[in-house]
Amino acid sequence: MSFFPHPDRHALAYAFSLAMFCFTPQLYADPTQSWLDAVTVSGYAKLTASAPNRAPTAVELDDLSLFVSGKFNRWLNPFMEAEAYKMPLWEESKGLQFNSAQLVIERLYNDIHITEDDTFRAGKFLAPINHWNIVHAAPLVWTTTRPVTSNYSRANYVTGFNIRHDFDALSGHALEVYWQPAAEFNPKPLTEHERHYQTVAGARWIAHEDLDYYLGVSFQHADVDKSNETRNSISVDGNWQHKWFELESELLFTQVDTDQLHYRHHDWGGYVQMAVPLVDHFNLIARYEHFEFANKLAPTDTALGGIVYRPVPRLSFKLEWQQTEGSVYQNQTGLYSSIAVLF
Repeated sequence: MSFFPHPDRHALAYAFSLAMFCFTPQLYADPTQSWLDAVTVSGYAKLTASAPNRAPTAVELDDLSLFVSGKFNRWLNPFMEAEAYKMPLWEESKGLQFNSAQLVIERLYNDIHITEDDTFRAGKFLAPINHWNIVHAAPLVWTTTRPVTSNYSRANYVTGFNIRHDFDALSGHALEVYWQPAAEFNPKPLTEHERHYQTVAGARWIAHEDLDYYLGVSFQHADVDKSNETRNSISVDGNWQHKWFELESELLFTQVDTDQLHYRHHDWGGYVQMAVPLVDHFNLIARYEHFEFANKLAPTDTALGGIVYRPVPRLSFKLEWQQTEGSVYQNQTGLYSSIAVLF
């Protein structure tokens, strides 16, 4: 069984050594207080069943993530997320199985609170390209499948530095700027992502973020690894929560500069999604997405409808049907369901 998608054992050893260092108690700490009091361990799991039209029905443990974080002082606030994913449990015509698994260090960083309004982050972290990417944990999103708009055109992870300035903590008004000087640390294989990125730089302006609504604008420049392709993206995404519904949307445009043969010089698209509470913790979900790829002739149009049962905020049961027309990159036509839990 291969647990690591890449054979770079030295990089992985470095990651775990850094994590152990981050959780080492401070020499000047209060001797009456254990350093373990500042450490939090949590995680989430996602069990998925899928029945796409052109693929066998399958059940897999799609995500099993463990979070370890510490808040010691303004200088030392480490966070690590280790994720096991794509663990098949059963497949049509093959029966029960547990013959493969992948493990990745999805996040490993430290936050330094320079002032009350300024935070410096160094390590590997989720790229602040949209709200979905930041809160992507399965129990916190409404659907089993993810919109193509939210993750296809840009780097979803950054290994480097991020500076955040909060203009108004109450309204969530903030600005983030980030930079990745070299290749991503411990990336997922290309079977999980369209491409790897060598250098990345970007910014996100958060106009507002609270319990009622979110609005953000993001820009990213990225150089594709082992290629002369450069991608410049701009997007606007928002979320509005009302008593009777929740509305979410994102619009994206990516300029693609490359010497490879493409049908067009850009990706562009967007989606709109609505969640309507019903009775006894049941919610009705509907989404429509249109996306055009630079390297695919036909655009993709996907309509989704589903039901989500959330008896408590940390647990959700999802069942959805989606119909996809045109170029199929992800989210094939079919029935999808999942159980997701935070622990």
